[in-house]
Amino acid sequence: MDYLQLAKDVTAKAGSKGADECDCYIERGRNLTIKVRNGEVESIERAGFTGLGVRLIVKGSLGFGFTTDLSPKTIEDLVERSLDFARTSTPDPYAGIAEPSPPDGEDLEISDPTIEDTPLEEKTGMALACEQAAYDSDDRIKHTYGASYSDQSGTVILARLDYDPICYNSTRVDMTCIPVAEQGGERRMGVWCCSERFLSDMEPAATIGAVAARRAVAMLGARSLPTQKASVVFEPSTGCELVEEIFNSLDGENVLRGMSFLKDRLGEQVGSEQVSFVDDGRIPRRVGSRPFDAEGIPTTRTLAMDKGLIKAYFYDARSARKAGMSPTGNARRGFNSIPHIASNNFYLIPGRTPKDDVISGVKKGIMITNLLGFGVNITTGDYSRGAEGLWIEDGCISHPVDGITIAGNMADMLKGMVAVASDLRFFGRMGSPTFVIDEMTIAGD
Repeated sequence: MDYLQLAKDVTAKAGSKGADECDCYIERGRNLTIKVRNGEVESIERAGFTGLGVRLIVKGSLGFGFTTDLSPKTIEDLVERSLDFARTSTPDPYAGIAEPSPPDGEDLEISDPTIEDTPLEEKTGMALACEQAAYDSDDRIKHTYGASYSDQSGTVILARLDYDPICYNSTRVDMTCIPVAEQGGERRMGVWCCSERFLSDMEPAATIGAVAARRAVAMLGARSLPTQKASVVFEPSTGCELVEEIFNSLDGENVLRGMSFLKDRLGEQVGSEQVSFVDDGRIPRRVGSRPFDAEGIPTTRTLAMDKGLIKAYFYDARSARKAGMSPTGNARRGFNSIPHIASNNFYLIPGRTPKDDVISGVKKGIMITNLLGFGVNITTGDYSRGAEGLWIEDGCISHPVDGITIAGNMADMLKGMVAVASDLRFFGRMGSPTFVIDEMTIAGD
């Protein structure tokens, strides 16, 4: 089937039946997931999918529908139902279909052809080697919750009424290992993972397993702390969780709704000079990179916060119209949903200081290695999470800590970011180096 022509035909059909504006979004792809445990293959799952979504505007009202059945009769019915939905919906003054732009031809290297050619046995071997490396790295690794390998490949096609379709192909590879360290009846779990566009860019399976084991072993003997105020160090894995909350707070739709502690702060200093955040959809080979977003807007590099100063919020086409701004290329969708604001590659810009030197500058504090539960309110900025980590005294790791909660307000946390290391690492579409917040409440015993 010619999916490019199909997308073009769907928009033409909608236009001929009365749609003022229309786009058609097609996703095609396949997924492979391999799970192993205790040296044996637990499961191998393969899945493929093809789906089509149609979004249209009639006299300022939105209609939407989707299907996985691409037969002519089903698509005809889909267009009719979407038109009926639009005709009975309340008009939205900000509704509209963005004008897509043709890709600029830059190769972002987001599709790895070797993934399809790599035998299943080799991929299974990677998962098994990952788990075995965890066992081999330390005698205290007695069990695991397994290791997994997954990859996916897909194609996105977007057509707008009266415009030629545009498309791109992409791939992604993920590996995860979850070993359990045991000593004297105590058990501690460790996790490590890696995500890349290209198989050749992945950390070696043995490294992922060994790092996961090291993180599990490091928590043996953990104990709580007296409640106090002290410095808090976020390493890249936990830092990415805070970075994601900052993105959500810079989401233009949240800002417009008054649901962000950063609302109405454009052009204001909200963080220390150590704090700069960027969203960049043009980084070659990165998981969040793509030539255009879900509305056909070219992705770009957006400096959202520069040395603590808010420079930009993120918008899709609708929120941009409402705010009187331009879209930032941050729309995402599936074939079964309408566009919403989401990150490309959003990260805290790293500093120049090595991680070890940043930690050595901490007189008293904790390096957070695991965050637990949910306790973040982006409307108020209130932040409270259960945590585990490693206690730091006079710049040296002292002992593991658990059973604590770290709390503060994200406005104060941005202002209190006193050091940012050079060790930027991405986990999915979020990236963070190690960074230090000078003071937070640590609630323990």
